[in-house]
Amino acid sequence: MTYRLFLRVFSSIVSIFVLSFPIDLSANDGVSVEQLFKLSEKYLRSAPEKTIEVLNQLQEKQSTFNKVQREHYYLLLANSLANRGLHQERIDLILSVIKKDLEPNTRAKFLYELSDAYVAQGEFERALMVMNENIVLIPKLTDLDAKGATLQSAISLLNSLRAFDESMTYAERMFALTNDDSNHVSKCMGLANKVEINFLRGNAVDAKNTLPSVIRTCNAIGMSSISLLVQTLASIDLIDSGKIMDGIGTGIPLLKEFDEINENSDYVIQLEEALARAYLKLLKLSSAEFYGTRSYQQAKEKNLVLQLEKTSRTMAAIKRAQGQFSSALEYYDISLALKDKILNDQLHKNLAYQRVKYDSQDKANQLSLLEQKNKTLAIARQLEKRNNQNLILLVTLISVILLILTAWLIRTWQQKNQFRQTAQIDGLTQISNRAHFITSGTHAMQSTHTAVSVILFDMDFFKRINDSFGHAVGDWVLRTVAEKIKALLGKKDLFGRLGGEEFVICIPGASEEETVALADRCRVAIMEIDTNPSGYRFPISASFGVATRAAHADTSFEDMLAAADKALYVSKTDGRNRVSTFQ
Repeated sequence: MTYRLFLRVFSSIVSIFVLSFPIDLSANDGVSVEQLFKLSEKYLRSAPEKTIEVLNQLQEKQSTFNKVQREHYYLLLANSLANRGLHQERIDLILSVIKKDLEPNTRAKFLYELSDAYVAQGEFERALMVMNENIVLIPKLTDLDAKGATLQSAISLLNSLRAFDESMTYAERMFALTNDDSNHVSKCMGLANKVEINFLRGNAVDAKNTLPSVIRTCNAIGMSSISLLVQTLASIDLIDSGKIMDGIGTGIPLLKEFDEINENSDYVIQLEEALARAYLKLLKLSSAEFYGTRSYQQAKEKNLVLQLEKTSRTMAAIKRAQGQFSSALEYYDISLALKDKILNDQLHKNLAYQRVKYDSQDKANQLSLLEQKNKTLAIARQLEKRNNQNLILLVTLISVILLILTAWLIRTWQQKNQFRQTAQIDGLTQISNRAHFITSGTHAMQSTHTAVSVILFDMDFFKRINDSFGHAVGDWVLRTVAEKIKALLGKKDLFGRLGGEEFVICIPGASEEETVALADRCRVAIMEIDTNPSGYRFPISASFGVATRAAHADTSFEDMLAAADKALYVSKTDGRNRVSTFQ
């Protein structure tokens, strides 16, 4: 699913906002200039390649332009450069214009173009900085479409960076642009963005709950194309969630609607790829190949990297099912090469986002400190003028010193507790670290009056998860597994991470049968983890080893760990995802 889903759709609305300057015909040849402007706008929407000639004619008349016409011409030229893929020239042009004195609505239009150009160049850090500058302008904007376009640009950019919480905030702001109950464009787009963002972050329930409001609001103002897009996302989600027949039943009619409205939409590629996967699961290979080939060819023609990787992966599966292993291998090779590129691009985006985010926070902190210094200076000046109130000043200073001392003592106490906790708790999973667990387990083994059991488990193929999806996803898996297992344990049970993907549980007073049953519940809980919130879908499992020391037996904790480790080794050699006991 593309991360800039609505920016292309919103471009038709943006074109109204970008190309809506009033034309002053005070010049002698004003009529001719007006006709050229209107013709340029028409060609930008219908035949972009014809725009160049008209813009060249306008360039010859620049000496007759007033300020508004000149700004209008530069925006038309920036749009034309974008259509021709000349993004660096587009950037240079906009930078030369925004150095001049521009009123807020006009400046917002140029900043919108600049942010989009930086994204096209892969300069995400600069795009984010321009986005932040444009967001700051919103309170000064009087043009509602300008506000909507600015927010939409931010939403699309943040979605591409997977900063879904922040993009959802801007979607809410877009929805709230109109305070009355009228069906305005911003309401339609705000709701549609909320559906998109929820689907992107794996929250299909909220996305589907919002879907009827999107359809009702957008259809009421004639924006049925937006309704079609969100219905397409819902249809794809049905297939992704295993409801194959429902997905096909809703998806085929949507394709027919696209044929009437916009058969070249990127959404057609996504829907056809999903239908190909659906028919593949039903073993209807001819239908799967039909839709898979169409989606692959369109993604390749448009150079949509994310869709091309997904469609090539689907085509590989189809060719393998057909027994065409050579073709399947070719598609797999394409998919792997594209996946590496996508991962590198996403890493670049994430680094840019973090740098800009921390830079913004640093600037905010500096402004806060400066403001605090100004307040302190103002207080000092007031105190200096009150020479006759030395007693009050002295009391104030003592109070401040006591307050600082109290704050310092509280901070010291908090740090002491924090250091103690850090020494005992694993920073990633928030359970006992190796040293603390071994100390606690050894203490639990000192009493020989009751049985003590140890469960040792290790995540299966964890390195493959890190290699395929990145260490951030691997960390998510470890945190989630720790949370799931912690919920199954009793208050007296000890739970720790020995290192890497290896965990251990110590259960005082538990028999071998009870411990094996608990280990199996843990194994099933890990298998049932939904990985969609991580941004990827993949299976998770773990192998378990169980060792039990009977009551009154003389066995050390180290021996128990060694026994559980041997049992774990049996689980791994017997095929993984199972529970074995030490014999």
